[in-house]
Amino acid sequence: MMLATPPPTVSAGLSGLTQSPTLTYSAVAGSLFKDTALADVAQWEGEMYSRLAPASSHGDPRHMDVVSKAYSMDYAGSDTDCLASFYAPSSYGDDLTKFTANNLPATEADINFSDLEKQFVVPEHEETLENVVVVDNIPVVDESKEEKLVQVLKKVFKKYGTVKANGIHMPKESSGKPKTKGYAFVEFETAQQAHAAIANLNGYKLDKSHSLLVNAFMDVERYTEVNDEYQAPPEEPFEEREHLRSWLSDAYGRDQFVVYADQELSVFWNETAHPAEKVISRSNWTEAYAQWSPLGSFLCTVHEQGLVLWGGPSWKKLARFIHRNVKLIDFSPSERYLVTCSTEPISVDAVNQMLGAGNEHQNPYSIDDEGHTVCVWDAQTGSLLRSFPPIKTEDGKLAKGSWPQFKWSPSEKYLARMTQNSSLSVYETDTMALLDKKSIKIPGIQDFSWCPRVVYDPRTNAARPEMLAYWTPEEGNLPARVTLMSIPTRTLVRTKNLFNVFSASLHWHPEGHALCVRVQRYTKSKKSRFTNLEIFRAYERDVPVDVIELKDCAVAFDWEPVADNMRFAIIHTDDPTPPVTNATGIASTAVNTSVSFYAFERKGKLVKKEGFQLLKTFDRKKVTALKWSPHGRHIILATLRTISTFELDFVDTEFDQSAANKSGLAGDAISILATGEHYGVTDLEWDPTGRYVVTMASSWRHSMEHGYILWDFKGELIHKTVVERFKQLIWRPRPRSLLSEEKKREIRKDLKTFSKELDEQDERRLHAADAELMSQRRRLITEWQTWREQVDAMLASETDEALQSGYKLPIVADDQEFVVDEIVEEVIEEKEEIIN
Repeated sequence: MMLATPPPTVSAGLSGLTQSPTLTYSAVAGSLFKDTALADVAQWEGEMYSRLAPASSHGDPRHMDVVSKAYSMDYAGSDTDCLASFYAPSSYGDDLTKFTANNLPATEADINFSDLEKQFVVPEHEETLENVVVVDNIPVVDESKEEKLVQVLKKVFKKYGTVKANGIHMPKESSGKPKTKGYAFVEFETAQQAHAAIANLNGYKLDKSHSLLVNAFMDVERYTEVNDEYQAPPEEPFEEREHLRSWLSDAYGRDQFVVYADQELSVFWNETAHPAEKVISRSNWTEAYAQWSPLGSFLCTVHEQGLVLWGGPSWKKLARFIHRNVKLIDFSPSERYLVTCSTEPISVDAVNQMLGAGNEHQNPYSIDDEGHTVCVWDAQTGSLLRSFPPIKTEDGKLAKGSWPQFKWSPSEKYLARMTQNSSLSVYETDTMALLDKKSIKIPGIQDFSWCPRVVYDPRTNAARPEMLAYWTPEEGNLPARVTLMSIPTRTLVRTKNLFNVFSASLHWHPEGHALCVRVQRYTKSKKSRFTNLEIFRAYERDVPVDVIELKDCAVAFDWEPVADNMRFAIIHTDDPTPPVTNATGIASTAVNTSVSFYAFERKGKLVKKEGFQLLKTFDRKKVTALKWSPHGRHIILATLRTISTFELDFVDTEFDQSAANKSGLAGDAISILATGEHYGVTDLEWDPTGRYVVTMASSWRHSMEHGYILWDFKGELIHKTVVERFKQLIWRPRPRSLLSEEKKREIRKDLKTFSKELDEQDERRLHAADAELMSQRRRLITEWQTWREQVDAMLASETDEALQSGYKLPIVADDQEFVVDEIVEEVIEEKEEIIN
């Protein structure tokens, strides 16, 4: 049964509470009910709630929460002990011990309830706009197209986060026909999603006329608070950086090469009169292989965690690219971009685990990169531009492809990737987005290739559009086709139909003047094959095509890399079936082949028909590879990667020019200067100047003798170096010469004068090396003589001491004889013969 009236102490306390609504309710309750029975408090619980409710609106609502907690306790325990424990002085401040029902605090300031606030604090959430971005430079549309534009923006932004319902707001003009103002506010669910959108979509090309400018909404306020008065930034101290092409300033014009053997990676200066001079060497510098960038600025090493670029005179680490278990590397032509490929799909968690706790900010990947295997990087900054998934077939399996998977246009404005039998995807490097937002559908596409140079119009000196070529095979009644396409307009420049095609290969001239399509065709009986060479003169009017029909199959093709000359060499054979090789690519035998040289001749007095003419053929060879000198004229015919044959033919295509002039046949000038042999040869590479060539026997291919041999262009052996577990040698590339063609002609005209000066310089350098060697020998002899004198003096001193101590020296008998054998060798005759 409920009491009709409260106890006097309770009633007085309640009256006091209503008169001081801002008083701390929990503290007052602690003093109020200190001497009151528990049952009385429980009966008057409802009245306390009803009278405290209006008072709570004047004070801190958090105090009401404390009172609620006090009155919601389970009072089934002991009587006043429960209240005493709940309102103990330790819980509500030391000052509460002096308060009673007749002695209440005058104001709230008299109560110390800091421990209460600390215990029952409610966190305050500040409303921010970090999840809002401002999107500028969007199309201006009216109401009829507004909804469509909103859907387009949602589609663009949903890749990087969830846009809230009605989260896109586009302000409109207030006067006239309502139109948007060309910008919008986009609200994401989280600030992280907004930051991801800013990082990936700022500069995104929405269409041909609109590139989005995406910024954080909070930056607007920050920019409005910028001081109108200019304040110069603090001047940073100048730090001189190492020149990445400092090796080009070598006083002797030497070239560098890198050697990878066992676990040692070393860089050397090339020498002819002496062994190569070591520049730097490090153990475990790479875990797989090394690679130079196309212009020689960077040395790239491969590791389990990714790639590292090194350069400068001190070989410092310049950039790191995190890509686990990377296998393949490809640079863009001017070294601005880098493409990497791994067999392991990207996993953000795996990369974070590899980097370790606290280093997650170094992870370049996001959730959008999960499962991708190919990455495109900015080689200068090391930032990830975009990642791509592996190419898959129509049934979902990984497609087999060649490397490089992405091919660069010569200007680096575009890179393209082919999906075999389906399409060609061309991306713009400034946005890494598809050109015109869609791939080029090319059913049956088998291969494509960019023209390697930007070609300029000789009349206007303006750059012509970039061009690529691709081919498609026969399908049903449709013939095979070769197509030249202009980019970015996608205009078809030239097409040609081909019939009875087995396969085709695309070979651009290094200067972009012509494209040779090496077509393997069936005979009418389909029992054998032969080759046609379809040569497109790409930048001439109407793109004429020259056709060379061979009776056998061409298995290799190589253009001479000279701008003003269209000459090439081919290897052809009656048996196009390649020999059987082992797991490392070594063949047991080499097939019989022939090598032929062709050149383009303009119509004139001696040339009745314009086109490509056969110059010369070398028969009964076993050649497997062709390699022109970087400056043309000289070429090596080599038999590589076989167990039984290791021949090297050094050919000069302009050796006997007088004989060619006499007969009127340009082919008579072609001659084999020398023939060499390198046991177990697997690879060969010219140096950038075309003066020297290296042949290699790599442990990656076989277990025979490993090492390399340095030859000159005439076929003379300079050095032979045997290196245990030798793997790789690569010459450091040189950038294109900055000399004009006129300056080059002047140098060629005065070549004898320059040659004499350089010969004298080489002679002085050789004598300086000899003088240094003689000086070293004299120093060693002097050290030896000094040591002998010291030993003789010490021996004499010890002998005198021994004699003074009574030691008797042994006496040698007069008749004792000593026999000394002396062997004298004499060279009677020496004869040297060169056997061709």
